[in-house]
Amino acid sequence: MAGRLQLNYDIHYTKAADKFLREHEDVRTQYEDDIRSLLTEDHPEKVDVKRIKGKKNDYYRIRIGSYRVVYTIINGMIVVIIMLIAGNRGDVYKKISGLK
Repeated sequence: MAGRLQLNYDIHYTKAADKFLREHEDVRTQYEDDIRSLLTEDHPEKVDVKRIKGKKNDYYRIRIGSYRVVYTIINGMIVVIIMLIAGNRGDVYKKISGLK
């Protein structure tokens, strides 16, 4: 069985997300591993990712324990992942209402 297409990608963090992840390196490591799994592995279904409903743009969240990481994907084949918000479950969904 053929493997998934290997994509080149960059992960860019907003200032607030980067600050959160500097304080929670375990969440950063898991998030980056999950993104790699989604884009390059044969069985990405092991990652708990869902599209966030009710937004014009395509926002997704990855669940990492009690934390949620909200991100979007831009530019087709060269996938640039911009992580928008990271934090505890309740905080993230409150902050998301301010996103366009």
